[in-house]
Amino acid sequence: MHEMSVVESLVKLVEKYANNKKVSKIVVKVGKLSGIEPYFLKECFEVFKENTICSEAKMEIVEIEKKIFCEDCKKEFEIRGFDFRCPNCKSENTKLIAGNELYIEYIEIKE
Repeated sequence: MHEMSVVESLVKLVEKYANNKKVSKIVVKVGKLSGIEPYFLKECFEVFKENTICSEAKMEIVEIEKKIFCEDCKKEFEIRGFDFRCPNCKSENTKLIAGNELYIEYIEIKE
């Protein structure tokens, strides 16, 4: 389960930027093609946060849909499934522009 190592890295980043202040909330954006399972990410966070500045923090996960850009018709589309052809012109000349992200959107520090 690679979510544990991801959570470990996330907590280290939060500790770096929170300046040893207690964190109350972490919002993480996870693309549907990131290879990260949101349920396991949250479960790992619950285990790993003990004895850290995140011990009382809640994690909110925002899932990002898959989105492509068609190089031929110059339009963006959200896609379902794994058909990366342009739904407008049926071109295969597309590139993924959203859906493989994994990042911390923001953290809330306790007052």
